Amino acid sequence: MEYSYEEFLEDLSMGREIHFIYKDETFYIGCGTGQFMFWKFNNSASEIIGENVEDLIRKVKLDGKLIKECWSLIKIDTIF
Repeated sequence: MEYSYEEFLEDLSMGREIHFIYKDETFYIGCGTGQFMFWKFNNSASEIIGENVEDLIRKVKLDGKLIKECWSLIKIDTIF
């Protein structure tokens, strides 16, 4: 089943938490503690907090690119 970028945004907007893999590294994005957050696993310095989904998506960069620009290289691992 193909998981689209639009479905990803919809899930984030509903407060779901998503683990994904990009270039053999695992990342978290979601609203697990009442805040929209992103981080690379095992790297607390990578944490980014957004006011809402749109703000977070604008702040997160993978290799200097937005998630949308890297979408074809992202593998969804888990959705909570």
